[in-house]
Order: sequence, then structure tokens, then C-alpha cells
Amino acid sequence: MHRFFARSTKACAAGFHTSASRAAISRFNMPAMSPTMTEGTIHEWKLKEGDSFSAGDVLLELETDKAQIDVEAPEDGILAKIVLGNGEKAAVNTPIALLAEEGDDISNVEMPAAEEGSGATAATTSEESKQTAVETSTPTQPSEPMDHHDLDTSKLKKPLSPAVLSLVLKNHIKDLGAIKASGPGGRILKGDVLAHLGLIPFKPAPKPTTSAAPPRDQIVFAKPAETVKSPKEEKPLLPNYISKQVTVDNLFSLRNQLNSQNRTNVSVNDFIAKAAARALQDVVSKAPASPTGGIIHNTDATTFTESYKGGSFKIFNLAQPTYDFITDSYESSKPYQLNVSSSKYASSTKSTKSSDDEMLDLIGYLGGAKPQQQSRAVKLTGGDARIDFSKQSKAPSQQVELKLQGGAPGKILNDQNANVFLDRVEYYVRNPSELTV
Repeated sequence: MHRFFARSTKACAAGFHTSASRAAISRFNMPAMSPTMTEGTIHEWKLKEGDSFSAGDVLLELETDKAQIDVEAPEDGILAKIVLGNGEKAAVNTPIALLAEEGDDISNVEMPAAEEGSGATAATTSEESKQTAVETSTPTQPSEPMDHHDLDTSKLKKPLSPAVLSLVLKNHIKDLGAIKASGPGGRILKGDVLAHLGLIPFKPAPKPTTSAAPPRDQIVFAKPAETVKSPKEEKPLLPNYISKQVTVDNLFSLRNQLNSQNRTNVSVNDFIAKAAARALQDVVSKAPASPTGGIIHNTDATTFTESYKGGSFKIFNLAQPTYDFITDSYESSKPYQLNVSSSKYASSTKSTKSSDDEMLDLIGYLGGAKPQQQSRAVKLTGGDARIDFSKQSKAPSQQVELKLQGGAPGKILNDQNANVFLDRVEYYVRNPSELTV
């Protein structure tokens, strides 16, 4: 809420005091809260008749068409008489109360007559007389605003703002060139119009402070201070898969045997898909009983070649369902993916040479030395010359890697169903006879 220091008008009139040595009674008029204010309403008196006050105390709360404003006392005194009560409306400069000083007799205070008020103006201060002269010189506002077509805008340098245009039309100012502009670029401000009407003194607007910036290529940007970050221990990223190495010699042998006997083209991926479906039925009780068993894989020409190239399978209904907080229900998770690598021979013999000897052989080979062939001695004997296959080295077996992956890193490691599923797949791949009818 706004605060306003009101100024009271001294009225030195005979008959207001019991003795000539006492101070004069002050007439407290309706203050003008803005240059365009013509009347106001007393919302509430904060003091009662006979109450004393000090400078700065709130005397009353005044209500205008825009806001409610607290009116404060300009000096110490006593509220001698309230002329207009709460809720009453009065024009600006109309007496609304009488003020007195300490020691004044306020028992018979009355509103002075018109002629007494004219005699009291002689005792006003020079500052108050100047204010009265300004108020009397203020032209009376016309009842209706002027039409904007009557304005002479030939001397305008900048267009008028809506507030300035409304004030000009309301006061019937036709010659806009007579208004002294103080805005940027010669723009007429609202204060210029009020100064032209004599309501406020003319005050030029402060000049804008501008600085010429250097070219962009000459601007040196400040660099942020280098902060030495302490080395942090990087936590190892948990894998999102589990894997096993499986021997597929029995599967390859059974596949070749069945294809030759039945004249069929059953692929290795068909066997692995069947093994995954049987493993899923062993782990999950609600696995579908369809021929695919919740396993989806793609079959192309490379799956029928002699050398196995690997495959990829999608395993449904194995991952744990995910809880959805929005629908308050469990939803099926994304399927796991079973990737099978291409078949490779597992080396069963180990090199008898040390790493140092192998390094020397590599250096000698790069230097141009020819590898030396070790001589094999064959002893003649009179014993049995038949080959003992039990003492012969066996051919290397073929192996593939089964990798089951999916979910967040580390989640599948704690999934018991996923680990059991991969074990069951390994079992059926090692024992493919369990898959045939």
C-alpha cells in the first residue's frame, strides 16, 4: 500500500482559540494523489477526534480509482475535528479535517467561513503560496476528449505512446510541436505533457549510457580456471550376457546321418532351435507348447553348408516380467537373444616349446633362417606291425560358443532361469539324440 505525506493549510482566524498566544488551527484538505486525480474517497480514519499524533503517523486510508493509499501526518499535532467520515467522497483540496497543536483549545472548533479562509491565506508560507499559484494556473480539463484527427503531428519525430496520446486528447492539446520533448530521439513522454500543462516542473530524461564494443575478433574471452580432477577408480562394467563352450561333434554326426538316411536338409540351427525350445519348456512352466516353443530364428543358405557359420535366436517368455507403475501391472520384458558362434576346432595338443623358444624361432624366421626339420627314426622290429589306434592322438573336436544376452548390465547374471536355461541348451546340444523322435 502506498504512503503519502499530506500538507495541511494553516488558517489563522480569530475565534478559533481562547488566547492569542496559541497556535493557529490547520485545515486538512483532500490531498491530490496524482496529477489527474479530481476526487477521492475516505476509506477509514485511523485516529479519532482528540487523538494526538506524531510526524509520519498514518492519519487515514484514502481510496482512489486506482489504489488505496495511507496518508501520513507531515508534523506533530492533534486531530481536532473530522469533517468527512468514513466512506464519504470529496473533491481535491476540499477540507476533510481540522488539525491543532498541543495546548490548543479544541472544545469549540468550527469550520471557518469562506471570508475567513480568504483572510487566512495571508499567513501561509511562501512555499504553500507557490503551490496554490500553480494549482490556480492549471487549466481546467475539458469534459470530453478531443478527436485524434485534430492533432498536428507534422512536427513529431517519434510516434506517441497510448498513455501520452490519451493525455493529449483529454487536455485538448492540438499543437504537439509546442511540447518540449525529452525522450530518446525526440520522443514526447508523459512527463513532458504534464510539464507542458504546468502540473510538474520540466525535467529532461537522463542520457542513455552506451559504449562502443570492439570487433568480435578483438574480444578476448576469459578462460575458465583449470580444475585438477582427482583420478577416479573406474568401476568395471558388468556384462549383460552369459556364455558356454559346447562341443558339437555328436550333433554334426547325427545331422549328417539323418540327412543321408531320410534324404532331408535339416540344418544345424534347426537342432539348436529345438534344443532351446526343449530347454525353455524345462525351465518355464508356462512356455508355449507350439513347435517353435517361443524360439524364433532365421534360416538361410549358409545354415546348410558343411562348415557351420553360427546363428541367432530370440528367446521369449524367459526374462522376468517388468512392473509398470503407471498401469500397476506386470508387462512382458524384451526377449533374450541366444547367439551361437561359428564352429571352430578345439586344439587338443599343446606346444612343447616355451615362449622364449618360440620368440627365437620367430626372430630367426624374420632374419631369413630356414626352419629345421627334425628327423624321425623308424625302428625295425619283428613284433606286431599293426596300428594301435588306442595310442593314436584323436582328431580335434568342433566347438561353438552359446551366448545368452539381454537386459541391463549384470541383470542376467542373477537370473536363475537364464542360467538353468543355458545349461539345458548345452545338455541337448551335447546329446542331440534327445531331440529326435
